[in-house]
Amino acid sequence: MMDTAVLQPDTAKLHRHYERLIARARGLEPVPTAVAHPCDETSLRGAVEAAESGLIKPILVGPAARIAAVAKKAQLDVTGFEIVDARSCARAKRHS
Repeated sequence: MMDTAVLQPDTAKLHRHYERLIARARGLEPVPTAVAHPCDETSLRGAVEAAESGLIKPILVGPAARIAAVAKKAQLDVTGFEIVDARSCARAKRHS
């Protein structure tokens, strides 16, 4: 029988590295970042939270009406974000 503890990463150590990386990034200017087709709450919330943390300046690329509907339903404020109205996934990917 294999010892599975050997295969498990040291999550506490990884978490500390991640937190240090995020702390360093917060000291920099937000990076303009295309977010392709954020048409579900999880994707859109990730972009909003990264912006609120000062990590990115989101450029939301996808169907504008659908992005607005997701934002409204999830109570996410995207009014300050650039939105590139691309009506299909293929067009959204070309803009990102």
